[in-house]
Amino acid sequence: MSREADSDNFRAAASVPVNPPAQGDPKLRVKSGFQIGVRIVVPPFPFDDNETFESFSRNAAIVFKKPPNDEYHIEDVKQVNSQWLVAGTSGVILIVVGLGQTMKQAQSQVYSRIKNVMIPNMYCRTDIGDRWDEDSDRLHNGGILR
Repeated sequence: MSREADSDNFRAAASVPVNPPAQGDPKLRVKSGFQIGVRIVVPPFPFDDNETFESFSRNAAIVFKKPPNDEYHIEDVKQVNSQWLVAGTSGVILIVVGLGQTMKQAQSQVYSRIKNVMIPNMYCRTDIGDRWDEDSDRLHNGGILR
């Protein structure tokens, strides 16, 4: 069972297991505070255009200025000779996550981590988390957040 709240700049999802975990299953580890995920994309995202993907994005090198940590989550990526390359056709390459005790701290961290990524023609939204003050009031008033 899952509950979702969605707005232009905020997506929160909470999953609740239907059955309790079996004995020996790993425990779910969570962190307190706020977390933001930002997609790193390349052309043709958000469109479906194989010609554009082939021309601008296929096999583009993914370079990290500093070694990546657990807060970089791959999507359409392959590894060839220890080099990460753009794969697939969607143009969605990575999700970068930022964490913080406040939304502003999480936002600052995620965009700092994005500066560590270099992919030709990459782009991402730069407003994720901006409307948290407004959206959190709506989510509290709607009973989605307590």
